[in-house]
Amino acid sequence: MLRTKKYYKFLFVWGMTILATFMCLSKTAKAADYTGHNSWDQLTTSNGISAGIYSQSQRKMTRFQHHIFSHEKEGSTTPNYLYDAYFGFKTDNNKPTWLDQVAVNKAEYVNGTNIIHAAQSSGSFSFDSYYFTPFSGTDDGSSSLVYLLLKVTNNGPTSNLGVFSQQNMHMGSDYGTKNEETSYNTSNNYLKEFNNTTGSFAIYKNLVAQNQAYQAGNGTNVPRTFLDNNADLNNTAQQTGDDLVAGFENKDVTLATGQSKWFGVVIGLREDGNEAALAQTVDANAQTALQQGPEALLKQEETWWQNWHAHEQMPAGMTAQEQATYRQSTAVLKMSQVREKGTGNGQVLASLIPGEWSTAWVRDGSYSIKALIDSGHYQEAKAALNFFLNAAMRKDSSGDNYYQKNYLENSNQAAPTYGLNTKLSANYLLSVCRYFGDGSEDSDYNDQGPNIEFDGWGLVLWVLNDYVKKTGDYSFLLNNPQVLSAQKWIDRKQQIVNDAQSKLEQAQNQVDAKKTADTQQKDKQTALITSEKAKLKAAQGWIERKKEIVKTAKVKLKQAQTQADKEKARAWLQAKKNELTQELNKQNQVIATAKQQIETAKQQIKQAQTELVTAVQNKMNAATWLAAKKAELTKEKNKQEPIIQAGIKNTNWGKITAQDADLLTELVDKKTGLIQPDSSIWEEHWTPFTVLKNAPARQQFAFTNITTWAGLNSAAEMAKGLGLTDYYHKYTAAADSLKTAVTKNLVVTEDGNQIIASSLERKGDSAHQNDGSTVEAINTGMVAPNSTLAQGMITAFNANLRIKTGSTPGYMRDQDGDLYDSREWGFIDLRIAGALAKMGQKSQAKVLLDWMTSQAQANYELIPELLDYNTQDYAGSVPMGGFGSGSYVLALNDYYSN
Repeated sequence: MLRTKKYYKFLFVWGMTILATFMCLSKTAKAADYTGHNSWDQLTTSNGISAGIYSQSQRKMTRFQHHIFSHEKEGSTTPNYLYDAYFGFKTDNNKPTWLDQVAVNKAEYVNGTNIIHAAQSSGSFSFDSYYFTPFSGTDDGSSSLVYLLLKVTNNGPTSNLGVFSQQNMHMGSDYGTKNEETSYNTSNNYLKEFNNTTGSFAIYKNLVAQNQAYQAGNGTNVPRTFLDNNADLNNTAQQTGDDLVAGFENKDVTLATGQSKWFGVVIGLREDGNEAALAQTVDANAQTALQQGPEALLKQEETWWQNWHAHEQMPAGMTAQEQATYRQSTAVLKMSQVREKGTGNGQVLASLIPGEWSTAWVRDGSYSIKALIDSGHYQEAKAALNFFLNAAMRKDSSGDNYYQKNYLENSNQAAPTYGLNTKLSANYLLSVCRYFGDGSEDSDYNDQGPNIEFDGWGLVLWVLNDYVKKTGDYSFLLNNPQVLSAQKWIDRKQQIVNDAQSKLEQAQNQVDAKKTADTQQKDKQTALITSEKAKLKAAQGWIERKKEIVKTAKVKLKQAQTQADKEKARAWLQAKKNELTQELNKQNQVIATAKQQIETAKQQIKQAQTELVTAVQNKMNAATWLAAKKAELTKEKNKQEPIIQAGIKNTNWGKITAQDADLLTELVDKKTGLIQPDSSIWEEHWTPFTVLKNAPARQQFAFTNITTWAGLNSAAEMAKGLGLTDYYHKYTAAADSLKTAVTKNLVVTEDGNQIIASSLERKGDSAHQNDGSTVEAINTGMVAPNSTLAQGMITAFNANLRIKTGSTPGYMRDQDGDLYDSREWGFIDLRIAGALAKMGQKSQAKVLLDWMTSQAQANYELIPELLDYNTQDYAGSVPMGGFGSGSYVLALNDYYSN
């Protein structure tokens, strides 16, 4: 994963082969076969300002430092001031018992917090210790505090107790034990330990004033030694000496059967010698305990965390253990974010202490931000993005970005520079690697040069887009009042145009509908008229026939000669007249109905024609209105766009386009269409692969191209959301072109399966071309989850990256073969789990999730960087941020939302 590789090549590949041959472990085991086990014993507390460690095996606090990061600036290292701190007790004037010598029954976090809880028992007494650096209370971010609280419960007969604490801070002139000074402030009742040379300053304050005694000294005057040999502490503070140790005692504490009492100490720390400011902070927070008891500080902190988690977004359907690990994972991300005032504020560390990577990497920070967004912690995500967008890059004497001028743009392609000879249009915005605690750019070097990585540039665009999409906070991009106002005027006019366009489309639909209705009505009614006219003609024919018969009867009557013939003819004539009358009555009704039907049909035709004419007129009116509104929009754009163009370069959008997205397009290799070689995710350093012929070496990595595609695609989406059409088309085209280049140059067939090779240089080398980081092509959407390529990649991971030793369903990161690469990577396990969930392979995803959850359950709900390749013990940095807790949050969201 991260950082400089550790070279353990010493026959490692051979050893792995032998182990795999003899163990012959099945990799198709069920999830139940994979059960986590405890292999970690250090719990970290952090509040973004300071950090401390409780060691379960040593049964005490073993670390407390003023910053949570490892290096504030170049050449500095954050010191650990605390050698140890712990409690003790004695009963009825017996010899003291110190809790660092009492077995820990249970150590844990109060779930979802930075509060460490250790449970112990000795004789008839039980002890619950709590250690935390507080988010709650009063703090301006310049002083460091840690609380050490103890609850003592008597499970036996009434006893008289003495309760002790010992705090051994190293405040010497050597940032160790030399020339320490102590004294007791009688006005505010605290011990202080300091050194005027360094400015380092500590205050110890007992949180229970009743029957208090104190002592600070060395040799036989160390509180523990003194108490072991004497009755009580003697209220003295040795003025100077090496390795001075401080402690408190609360004497003559009566504890009845079943009764509990609380005790505690607060340690305050500064590095600037400002005793007044530190004393004010310590006293302001200690008052809660002094007035309400030390337990009140614990409840206050628990309430703070409850409120913080109250709006947390957690996917439905998770198991209880997944929920617990999810909450602790988001708490780790909160603990990993710097809250100190200044330019380093907001950065998120790759790991907390004791992890080696307690530094802010662009890449790890991006995954932490994504997890904060997914879990609904938008304020923290925005602060982290703000840090990225305002951090200071390392400059050379001319004011240019140091790595840009000396490596990216340098035309000297020989050793040791290996310049890319690529001129960029602006100074880049984001570090090529990581940051110091003060927010300035950093990169590590080894014999192969610095780490220069482009993958983070795309990842920041990816998470920035995710933030604005989920929050709707587009003003974060256009953070300039004039630009925002101008864009809003354009947006208003654009919305009117959109409405006018919609109305025109509706009018056209009406015209089309009325044309169809008119034609249908004509056809229908014409047929009806024809039918009715036929009926009319038939009715008239019947009448005419009856009239002809009557005429004939009249003729017969005239021709009759005899009276009898006349009577007969007259009767026949009358009968025919009657028949004619009947026929007239019958047929006139038919005629009247037919005429009415014909008239109605003509009216229907006329009505349809009228409606069509109206629809056509409405369309003409809508088109006229649209044209007028478009003209107004054009006029508004002409007025506002100069304002936007003048101010946009000073917005976050201006920064991320000119100094990030645009530069990524300029880093495209014209020969391959891929991003030029870099150190990428596994930090392979700068010497080219063509020189070393092996890893670690800079290459045209798939991961960098995948993250660049995701970043450019995200830039296009943000542009669309802002209504910036030109930007949208530019970044869409760039993303499409890069995806085509990846498909053309990095997709290869291995064992009948299509995969994405780890790099262009490794393509075709079946022993080295598989890399777990390429799974991000599926997770970012570059590769469709239902594609044969996605399935081929998973098949290849299973064949080439699955751990062959121990008992785990997990994966190594790649095939490079050294110990660091070949251990199990929690990040790879969890990102593959997310991809499997997207692919619909939920059962396989759940095996990996259950495995990591089971391991976390056995190890304080913490997610590690690595697992030992044989024992699956926790290894590497713990607790891990974006590559640990962050990826766990992402995996659960992927699983339960797909």
